[in-house]
Amino acid sequence: MELSKARAVLFVKDLDKVAAFYIGALALKRVAGDTDHVVLEQDGFTVVVHRIPKHIADTIVITQPPVRRVWGAIRLDFPVPSVGDCRRLARSLGGDVEDVPPPWADGKSTFYFGYDPEGNQFGVSQRR
Repeated sequence: MELSKARAVLFVKDLDKVAAFYIGALALKRVAGDTDHVVLEQDGFTVVVHRIPKHIADTIVITQPPVRRVWGAIRLDFPVPSVGDCRRLARSLGGDVEDVPPPWADGKSTFYFGYDPEGNQFGVSQRR
C-alpha cells in the first residue's frame, strides 16, 4: 500500500458491510484490498476501511439501528452529486443521512449528517 499521501483509516467490525456502504451510498471507488482492509478513493481522497481484529471485534456490539458515534474527534465529510440519492442509498445499506441540515447551518445549506452501518458519523454536501 502506498503511504506517500494523506489518508483516513476507519476501523470497523464488519469490513464487507461497511465498505459496501461507502461504495454504494457515497460513490467511493474500491482501488485495492484484501481480507483485512479495503482502500476506497474519491476525488484524490483515500479512506482505508480496516477490519478490527477478531478478538477485539467480538467484544463490540452493534445495535440496529447503530448507536451514532457523534463525539469522535474526527468526522469525514464527502461531496455527493445528490443528497437525496445518497440518503436513499444509505438507508438501503444500513445507514442514514438526516432529512434536515444541522441546526447551525444556514437556510441554504446542502450539508447533512449521516452515519454508516456501525454508527460512524460522516457529513455529506451536494456538489454545486
